This record gives sequence, structure tokens and C-alpha cells, in this order.
Amino acid sequence: MLWAACRRLTEVGRAPLPSLIIAGLLFEVMWFVCVFAPGTLLVLVVTAGNLAVHYRLFCISSPLITSPRGLRSTLSWVVMISAIGIGMDTALFQAGLLIPANPEALEFGIPLWLACLWVNFALALRFAFVFLRKHLLLAAVFGAIGGPVSYLAGSKIAGEVVLQSPIWLSLSVLGVLWAIFLAGAMKLARLKLFATGSQIGAH
Repeated sequence: MLWAACRRLTEVGRAPLPSLIIAGLLFEVMWFVCVFAPGTLLVLVVTAGNLAVHYRLFCISSPLITSPRGLRSTLSWVVMISAIGIGMDTALFQAGLLIPANPEALEFGIPLWLACLWVNFALALRFAFVFLRKHLLLAAVFGAIGGPVSYLAGSKIAGEVVLQSPIWLSLSVLGVLWAIFLAGAMKLARLKLFATGSQIGAH
């Protein structure tokens, strides 16, 4: 019964639970690569590789997702989340809440590695954290805690982006923004436009 409950909690389309775990682990790997190797070709390569792996794991294995509608909804989701995230971080840089170690990296709004990280995070939200669609309050809590912790950890590990002092104030602002963002994103994920897997088949 516990196994069945876990499968229902993390179900996405027709993908088995191990694939969802792999999707989550892939994002962790992408996070470390983007943080430890910013500004390098490796960031672009691993992001492209992550897209390919997700296509193999979720799209090829599910006829519902490989349909034109399924692929279109997935691409729309990745583009939307990436655009929102990049826009949010650009505003944070402009407001001075986030400070780049290399100001030249902001030539296009945010550093390239951070833009790639948003693409990878969009994939993670789509496939690894799909259970949050039905639990918006939990999504808000995840965002309020996970968002600030991610920025703080990145600043301590690599130092490519640092938080404005006082740190507690920056973390508080990030917590509020991320709680709203993640809950809002999961609310949008319920829309028919972004339906995937069994959701598509149900419409």
C-alpha cells in the first residue's frame, strides 16, 4: 500500500517512479555543474544532454507525450518557466539583491550558467516535482525554503553570485518570491495548455 501511495504521489504521465527519481537526481547534478563550472561550454553541453535524457526517459516512453500536443506542452512549459525565472533573477540583479562576482556576466541580464540552470529547473518541475501540482501549500513551503537555500549555497560554494547584506533580509525577500513563484508555477501546471502524460489523454 505504501508503494502504491508513493507511485500515486509522484506519478507523471506513464513514467515509472525510478524515472522520476532519476529526473530529480539529474537536476542536482545540473545544479552542481552550473555552480562549479560557470561561464564554460560545459554548462551548455550538460544542459543539452539533460534535455536529451529527459526526452528519452519521458517522451519516447510515453506515446501521449510524444504526440505533437504533448511535445508542444512540454516545450511551452520549459520556455515559460525559464523566461519567468530569468526575468525574476534579472530583476533581482538590477535591484542589487544579487551581486555578480563578474559584472560583465550581466551583459544579457543574467549569467549564462544561471539561464541554463533555469532550463534545467524547468525540466525538474515538469517531471521530478510533478506531485507539487496537487499540493500548492507544500509548493509554497518548498519554494520559501529551497529557493533561498539554493542561492545561499551557491554563493558560499562558488561565489559567482553573492547576496546583498544584510543576508537575512535578502534571504527573506527570496523566500517570499520563491514561495509565490513555485506555488504559482504549480497552479499553471494544472492548465490544459501544460497537460502531460495521462492528463493529455484525459482531455
